[in-house]
Amino acid sequence: MDPKGKPVTLKGCNLGNWFVNEFWMFGMLGVDPDQFDFEAKLSERFGEAKKDQIMDRFKASWMTERDWQNIRSFGFNVVRVPMNYRMFEDDSKPNVLKPNAFKWIDHAVNEAEKHGMYVILDMHGIQGGQSVYDHTGRRNQNKVWTDLSNQDRAAWLWEKIATRYRSHGAVVAYDLYNEPYGGTKDQQVALFKRLYPSVRKADPAKLIFAHGNYDDFTHYGDPKKNGWKNVGFQMHYYPGLFGFGSPVPKVHAEHLQRMESIESQQNTLNVPFLVGEFNVVFDAAGGAGMMRRYYDAFARYHWIGTMWSYKVLSADGGTKDSWGMVANRDKSRRIDPAKSSFDEMMEWAGSFATEPLVINEPLRQMLTAKSPRLDPLPILPPVMRDAPGDAVLPNWASVDLGDARRGGLVVKGDGFDLYGGGNDIWGERDSCRFLAQTVSGDFSIEVRLDFLMDTDSYAKAGLMVRTSDEPDAPFVLLSAFPSGELQLATRATKGASASGKESTTDWKFGHRLRLMRQGGTVLAEYELPNGWKPLGKVSLAGNSLRVGVVSLSHKNDRLTRASYGQLRLLPKG
Repeated sequence: MDPKGKPVTLKGCNLGNWFVNEFWMFGMLGVDPDQFDFEAKLSERFGEAKKDQIMDRFKASWMTERDWQNIRSFGFNVVRVPMNYRMFEDDSKPNVLKPNAFKWIDHAVNEAEKHGMYVILDMHGIQGGQSVYDHTGRRNQNKVWTDLSNQDRAAWLWEKIATRYRSHGAVVAYDLYNEPYGGTKDQQVALFKRLYPSVRKADPAKLIFAHGNYDDFTHYGDPKKNGWKNVGFQMHYYPGLFGFGSPVPKVHAEHLQRMESIESQQNTLNVPFLVGEFNVVFDAAGGAGMMRRYYDAFARYHWIGTMWSYKVLSADGGTKDSWGMVANRDKSRRIDPAKSSFDEMMEWAGSFATEPLVINEPLRQMLTAKSPRLDPLPILPPVMRDAPGDAVLPNWASVDLGDARRGGLVVKGDGFDLYGGGNDIWGERDSCRFLAQTVSGDFSIEVRLDFLMDTDSYAKAGLMVRTSDEPDAPFVLLSAFPSGELQLATRATKGASASGKESTTDWKFGHRLRLMRQGGTVLAEYELPNGWKPLGKVSLAGNSLRVGVVSLSHKNDRLTRASYGQLRLLPKG
């Protein structure tokens, strides 16, 4: 709602690369790994004052009047502004605001308001870093989770930011940290709980977003039950680019379908929802038309959507298969902070204000058209919500791990169909259907895997050994994806993040899989027409283990079907 109580559908973009530099967005891959190193090199060569002069000139140049007008011409009314904590304080002087700490954020907020747009303030790079990636402003840190002094500094800074903008109507939300993928889900919740009171101390009303993990946001629980006021959730979705398969229309059709279950979760909690980053990028994946479908879906669900990103430069220029709404018309200019003179750096930093741009016209036309003509989406198989039965297999017992949707079992001849939901056997917690026995000592288990329904590129079926049925238990998994690729994966210790070990595309459905335990080691093998072939081996401690087969849809709003035969479990000794 706006201040007058009128519903507002917020749709817009990110102002990436403005305050948190990512050098691929300059079309300068390989020049410098992150903004911290770039600025450090400038300071080393020219001194701190001249480094600031270069960076200020860049900030004034990257976003000018024409850029704000371009954004409005796409029909957008909100911008997400990625920030770097180093704009506000220096590591050598923690908890001390720089003299011009709010100069550029004030400028961004005022320009957005002048052009009729709301602002989401996004801490893209938090003190200590929330992952190892360069888009935090400094790669290879990931220290905010373990160094509590960084959390204290972040809480202090957010109180200052909230104090500054609590009465500014154009600022619609605070996004406390971007993509917290370097921390566990428990750590993400703990960090949010540390930052939330500091914001609310200064600003009792504005929206606050808790950023989910790469897979979901449910670990935060119900904000209202937690006593959090005006708190919503944020997710970033890049199907076909980072997860969910290849960049093709089918993958996006599946994701659009999957968003229906996300909306159901959001409606149950009755809280705001932000898709803070997304992009189709490739024309062959649906391009501008698919982007329109996403924005239309967000509007139906009453979500906020901000694509990544407004301006993205490329080495050769142009907007074909582009991440941006606008791009450079000509080839991008490269600069070397280790060799270019101060004058050359200043000229480069100021060049973006007048650099010839080309607008992603197909995207603009598609997003502003009242009734666009959209290509039909690929036809997807019906969604299976309930299993056709839940039989009992002698000596085996089924369990739905974690919060997996209730599955089922249908026995037929010497085989059976195992129906399973669940989000994944990955990360720090698992959810899937598990048909298992408890075994002590050494053993060998093998099964023929005939079929796996393609509910998602990361649906899984195969053999698993784990220390317990707890969702975060250590495990060894030999599983197949619908593509037929086999993967050996493990979680080494309770609550740790899972990791892949070996994979192969040699194996085919209709052949067997095998896990053998010898002492503290589990060996994985798969069947070829001419015999068995080893894939790898993984350590797994524990005497009493849970051993069996799995079925995972990778979309917990539905079930998948995995067809098995010739299941055998033998003690070894």
